[in-house]
Amino acid sequence: MFRGLPNDLHELIKNVSVDAATAVALPEDDTEALAKIAAIELRLKAEKKMQVTDSDLRYLIAHLASTNPEVRDKGVFFLLSDLFQADAFTEKQVTWLFTTLQRKDILFAHITEPQNDAVFLRSFAVMLLSGLVYADLNRYHLLTPRQFENLLVNLCAYIVLERDGRGYVAGKGWAHAYTHIGNLADELSQVPSLMRGDKLLLMAAVLEGWQRSEDSLVFGEDQRVSAYLVNIATKNQFYADALVMCLTAWQTRLRNLKPQENLGFWTRWYNRSRLLEALLMRADLPKVVVDYLQKNH
Repeated sequence: MFRGLPNDLHELIKNVSVDAATAVALPEDDTEALAKIAAIELRLKAEKKMQVTDSDLRYLIAHLASTNPEVRDKGVFFLLSDLFQADAFTEKQVTWLFTTLQRKDILFAHITEPQNDAVFLRSFAVMLLSGLVYADLNRYHLLTPRQFENLLVNLCAYIVLERDGRGYVAGKGWAHAYTHIGNLADELSQVPSLMRGDKLLLMAAVLEGWQRSEDSLVFGEDQRVSAYLVNIATKNQFYADALVMCLTAWQTRLRNLKPQENLGFWTRWYNRSRLLEALLMRADLPKVVVDYLQKNH
């Protein structure tokens, strides 16, 4: 019943239209933001038990959109990651974060437009959601099966729409959408309430999205996504067989494809080679997948 899923997703992705570019609103207070983030961190470390305020949390999420890596990555992201580790969020804040990071103006900000600076907000929202899923499964235990299912569907939609596969962007730091996709997909594969069909949908979406990228995925994305694919494939023979199904659909599509003299074609071609080679490098890759790749790669 799942056989047509890879091709259905392929057609869906192929038919997503690109909208006209619109202005991306970005924080423009880098110096002030760095000082405030440092002050928040200093105050929290001085407390016996870390507890971030609601206003500080809103401020941090707003500055996730910054194109300054010192603010976004080393500032907001590092601090929020520390707060996850320190159990510094209230139950209400966990729920707020989970909902806010999936808002249309955050997770899907300017996503159907040509490559733009909103990718940093979108991509880091995905990364924070992976940390939130991990924290909830291991400590908070607040999120419901329906919430996890909605997140998986939103991640699939994000993959279908996201065209910006840039890794490191000069002057702006890491965008790294596919590394962050791999992180969140891996965490969702650990959620016991998600059905096998849900996890198969996500696996197929990750592979189909990878095929579409016209950015060279050369900043470690192949290692992260292959790790996710191996981790889920080793959980159950069903997922190993499903991975072979998705790879077979990909290979079948290539049989009638003629080489094209353009950058996009060859970027996609070598993105594929890197991912398959990364899979074969894994000693724990299930035998059914190894046999398929050795025969067809």
